[in-house]
Amino acid sequence: MVTRRRFAALAATSVAAATLGLSSGRAFGQEKRNGKLHLRFAIAPLRPTPAITIKEFEPMFRYIAEQLDATYELVSPESWAAISVAMMNGHVDVGWLGPWGYVLAHHRGGTEVIATAKYRGKPFYRAIIEGRPGLPIKDFPNDAKGMKLSLSDQGNTSGWLIPYAHMVKSGIDPKEFFQLREGATFGNNVSMIQQGLIDLGSNMDRGRNGMIEAGEMDPSKVSVYWTSSDLPNDAICVQKGFDPVLKQKISDILVGLSEEKAQSLMGSGYNGFVRATNKDYAIIEEAGRLTGKLRT
Repeated sequence: MVTRRRFAALAATSVAAATLGLSSGRAFGQEKRNGKLHLRFAIAPLRPTPAITIKEFEPMFRYIAEQLDATYELVSPESWAAISVAMMNGHVDVGWLGPWGYVLAHHRGGTEVIATAKYRGKPFYRAIIEGRPGLPIKDFPNDAKGMKLSLSDQGNTSGWLIPYAHMVKSGIDPKEFFQLREGATFGNNVSMIQQGLIDLGSNMDRGRNGMIEAGEMDPSKVSVYWTSSDLPNDAICVQKGFDPVLKQKISDILVGLSEEKAQSLMGSGYNGFVRATNKDYAIIEEAGRLTGKLRT
């Protein structure tokens, strides 16, 4: 398993490589170690900490490697943006990316989606804005002017992109309308809300459910004030130029999992995959254009 420090170094190297236009010069999915296929896996920070994410989801990556008779390494960064950067620049073979991270990696580096994760049987989820109970908000964001709002890093779909795009579409500049801070994890936002340090924070419905079930959130102290429309769930991706035969095998392994088997290999609530193409992420691309982060 790769340490967070090493992953940060890889991500930094990725940024430099992208700037210089460098490439690894090898066909992805063909690396060998000790005579076996070796795969570099990465997963977005789905849980409050990278350590918890690794603990809950490593069995799934181990299962994929075992089915392919391969060795592997796995990392989960603290930043949703970091995994996208590393993916698009050649330091990850197979990545579990957030929808926005996938779209960025696809447009900038040709990353391909091969499957979408299911949560409680559905391949979609919703972004939410949570806050202290009792706030006078009936219409977000219009009723929340001047409040302390914490969003996640700009690589996060439900934590930044979707709520930010909603505010822009509503004619609001979040930086002027709110006391805005960015870069927090969902766990940070929930903690700050419960401590009364902020009024509002971003999250996703499946993250909220997971925190409540794990005892990491008291739902009586954190209310939901806004919910997005349905969004495609996280994307399982491979590098541009990835071995096509291996890509198909990995896709078949994922979508072939029964819900019961998948649930046994992943964190609470996640129970399988469906095949996916770039068209399934059109709503995310639209939000990227609204925020000015993605240009045609």
